Amino acid sequence: MTKFNVLAFLIAGINLLIGGASYAQSIKGIVIDEKGEPLPFTTIYVGGTSTGVSTNQDGDYELSLDPGPYDIVFQYVGYKRQVQEVVVIPGKTYMLNVQLLPEAYQLREVVVNSKDKDPAYAVIREAIRKRKYHLTEVNAFSCRVYIKGNQHLDNIPNSVLGYTIPLDTGIVYLSESVSDLSYIYPDKYSERMISSRVSGQSKAFSFNMASEMYVNFYNNLLGMEGLTERGFVSPIANNAFFFYDYKLRGAFQEGDYLINKIEVIPKRENDPVFSGFIYIVEDSWSIHSIDLVLPQKKQIEFVDSLRIRQQYAPLDQGIWMMLSQRFDFRIGAFGFHGNGYFVGVYSNYKIEPRYKLDAVNKLTGPTVEQVDTLPKNDVKLFPKPKKSFGKEVLVIEEDANKREDVYWEKIRPIPLNDYEIRDYKIKDSLLVIKESKPFKDSMDDKRNNFNLVKLFVSGYRYNRSYKRDFLSFDPLIKAIQYNTVEGVVANLDVNYTRHYENNKFYRITPALRYGFSSGKLYGRLRATYYYDPKKFSSAQVDFGQFVYQFNQADPIVSYVNTAETLVGGRNLIKLFEKTYVSTRYRTELWNGVLFTGRFSWEKRVQLYNTSFLSILKEENRIFTPNAPKNLELADTSFPTHEAAIVDLSIIYHPGQRYISRPDQKVLLVNKWPSFTFNYVKGLNGLLGSEVDYDRVSAKISDEISQGLFGMGRLTLEWGFFPGKKVAYFMDYRQFNGNATLYARFEPGNFQLLDYYLYSSLKPYFMGQYEHHFDGFIVNKLPLLRKTKLQAVGSVNYLRAGTVDNYTEIGIGLEHILKILRVDFYTSFIGRQHQAIGFKGGIGF
Repeated sequence: MTKFNVLAFLIAGINLLIGGASYAQSIKGIVIDEKGEPLPFTTIYVGGTSTGVSTNQDGDYELSLDPGPYDIVFQYVGYKRQVQEVVVIPGKTYMLNVQLLPEAYQLREVVVNSKDKDPAYAVIREAIRKRKYHLTEVNAFSCRVYIKGNQHLDNIPNSVLGYTIPLDTGIVYLSESVSDLSYIYPDKYSERMISSRVSGQSKAFSFNMASEMYVNFYNNLLGMEGLTERGFVSPIANNAFFFYDYKLRGAFQEGDYLINKIEVIPKRENDPVFSGFIYIVEDSWSIHSIDLVLPQKKQIEFVDSLRIRQQYAPLDQGIWMMLSQRFDFRIGAFGFHGNGYFVGVYSNYKIEPRYKLDAVNKLTGPTVEQVDTLPKNDVKLFPKPKKSFGKEVLVIEEDANKREDVYWEKIRPIPLNDYEIRDYKIKDSLLVIKESKPFKDSMDDKRNNFNLVKLFVSGYRYNRSYKRDFLSFDPLIKAIQYNTVEGVVANLDVNYTRHYENNKFYRITPALRYGFSSGKLYGRLRATYYYDPKKFSSAQVDFGQFVYQFNQADPIVSYVNTAETLVGGRNLIKLFEKTYVSTRYRTELWNGVLFTGRFSWEKRVQLYNTSFLSILKEENRIFTPNAPKNLELADTSFPTHEAAIVDLSIIYHPGQRYISRPDQKVLLVNKWPSFTFNYVKGLNGLLGSEVDYDRVSAKISDEISQGLFGMGRLTLEWGFFPGKKVAYFMDYRQFNGNATLYARFEPGNFQLLDYYLYSSLKPYFMGQYEHHFDGFIVNKLPLLRKTKLQAVGSVNYLRAGTVDNYTEIGIGLEHILKILRVDFYTSFIGRQHQAIGFKGGIGF
């Protein structure tokens, strides 16, 4: 025990001796362990209720109560629970320090199955049998949730990809939030954040989300977005015996309950499973508490380790509910090293059981056999559940970030430690300075330093932070190009963006382009105003004279084409000239329905090759005319003509869940497919337009979770051109092919398909499926598992006009150096083999 803690305990002991019984309006103190060290995040609550707080990292706590007698429970995983009797008298503050001792575990007699290795298996088997009941035993609940997050960096890199990191070591993120959380069976949450605080950012709102943090180990598989795409197997999952071994480390009595301490041991060290301890209540087989760890070898991303601790308590009708939860992690990625935690305190529960439990023993709960016979309760906690539990999962109140210090001192259940108090004071006091023009100008001077490497790789950005605007230039790798139509090209793209307080902003993007062989200067100007972030609304005007690929999805990257032409002797890119005026409008019509409308008038001009540079000898070059080769259209060249086109699309996300922040709407991952409906019309006669066609298409996109087997991404698209067709080659349905080693692994892209050979005006169907195994395969390969690589497989299919049953099959590895991916593909038309090839690119 340290001298400081000894002194604190002596003073507290004298107070107890002199004062006799405890009288307090506010109870405060410190909780320490058997060695005198603080016990951080000890759960402290009023017995029989969910009113409680938690200690901070230094073991300090403070609990305010109305006058009256209370049993105050002090509880920490692995330590003997302690109950202190307190009588609260108005106006009194009392120091109550507590020392918790390790739980004294006792071995007990357990009937062991002859096949079991340890008595723990019998306990876990019963817990698995009751898992589904405990998962569904609550019809509805509401509670108050306090969340605090603290991230601390010990080391940071000087720069990443040429960008200076605007961070220092120490606390880089400190945030608190208070929310009212509601739940209704089976999986609907509604949350209202009533207060939010972020250190050093008075106008910011916390990204804490109580419903996402409510990790439920009664689920078979626990998804942890951001750490892994695969999920982790619960120690009491239906198939847990395939993944875990167990040892009963003892049992202890806690009031009327016997608690089993069971060590959780992975059968295989690289499986997506936990290690540590789970505490199970005898007879009811509920979770009492959890202390589990995920090391880096479990294929978690961006953190080196994660520790999860949960503490439960019996509340209404013997239902055990979580009172506190803590995540501790070590950070280690891209040169960043540090640690952090998120802690949640759940209080003021109102619970509505799903089953009528009047005739059931409150200590043990119903048996598995009884569950099916129990009558069920109607939802009464929320009179209008459909209105209370819509698609709006979280609402952040507009004044949530305007609470004063007095408010936080009263409401936070975990006192700040000295380090956190200092961080708030320093950063909040510096905020006025940091928001001042001189400070922002000085920081801009550092950020605006010219750097040749950065200019070449990522471009240059000139910031004016005080005015909330910036000017950026594309990198030289994109600015200096070569193609056979224009020769050496100087292409300058400039982006000016101005932001406003309410997340609105506008962007002006001028571009100039000059071809040294063609001798032509082009220019364009695009202006976009994002005026309603809650509806994703924007308006855009775009005009100029410029060159474009026939497939205006730009499947051929300019710098890749430059290398292919100069080094490989292949002029892949095909261009035409367009003088145009275009307008676009986008908005969310209602939740889950996004509308985009575009009108353009274009004058199109055929272009021809003017330059034939290459390091290859002339006989080895494969330069082709600038008119693409197509099986459906014998000659893709065209006369100069004009076209007026309207393009309308609707994207529908059924059941779209979202967060309402005061300044924007944030969409959450949707469990349903998205549907895209597109109609394009060539308007004959309007403003001299010579095109006359209709194109209709429908697309379905979905992400399909396969649990431990990974995640699949499916895209299906069908389209056709009804009626008569007066169209030129750029109006055809183009398909994103690839003839280079560089690949863009995005939905809609083929990897071995010719860029233009199968473009069509006829009905088409396209299907793509990509499966990310997320460690399921590589984990089983000893030489590869430590690399944290992940296997990926894909199938691409096309039927259109002149091609029947074109199929690509790919296999590969992703997460190479965390961000790269390499695949091997083979293609067929029907049963006839076409091509093979390796492709590489960015792939998370």
